[in-house]
Amino acid sequence: MNYLDLFKPFVYKDEFITLPYRLFSPKIENNKKYPLVIFLHGAGERGNNNIKQITANKGATVWADPNIQSENPCFILAPQCPENSWWGSYKKDDFVFEANTILYSVMLLINKISKENPIDENRIYITGLSMGGFGTLILLSDFPEKFAAGVVVCGGGDLDKVPRYKDVPIWLFHAEDDPVISVDFSRKLFEKSKSIGGNIRYTEYPKGLLSSKKIHPHAAWELAYNDKEMIKWLFNQIKKR
Repeated sequence: MNYLDLFKPFVYKDEFITLPYRLFSPKIENNKKYPLVIFLHGAGERGNNNIKQITANKGATVWADPNIQSENPCFILAPQCPENSWWGSYKKDDFVFEANTILYSVMLLINKISKENPIDENRIYITGLSMGGFGTLILLSDFPEKFAAGVVVCGGGDLDKVPRYKDVPIWLFHAEDDPVISVDFSRKLFEKSKSIGGNIRYTEYPKGLLSSKKIHPHAAWELAYNDKEMIKWLFNQIKKR
């Protein structure tokens, strides 16, 4: 299946930034609204070709799988971060992560897509891997009222901001032996959220599991985005207004 044909290419422009993105649209019925899934890719997919964020892994395309669309038709938004930029600004040693112009533009794009299409505002989901996992948690911390749920794969976030989104259902995934993003990021987030009654789940893949499947230990997304329980869980989340 050629997902590049299914995800239509667009470019979002404002006075600060030019942001390529792809949008998948479900089969639309009259007077019906649909969930929106936003996918934030990792650092390796940055650029302006508007391709790599679709072809590099299943972070965007899994939701467009015909079997999933038959049960949970949804829109899928996949922006591409410019080269040499990041989904946010990071001070990893201090566990400090903040939004930047690019992430704010992503939020403006989400609002634009939501207004122009039959989107169910109570079922907007966000997910990201690695750099995109950090970006996902930054947006969740700054705009918790916008999202019905989040899935974060081998990412991390600002521990002091966890209370902002503790009521948003979140599922974390990380490999114990991830050599790129320390598993401590997910562990500490999970512990912090649980300590204040947060609505959070955490799946940690044991050391050696990914390698045994010939998968790099950082690439927890190879298992996470194939987790049928997670996919079912995500679409069951509805924002409480």
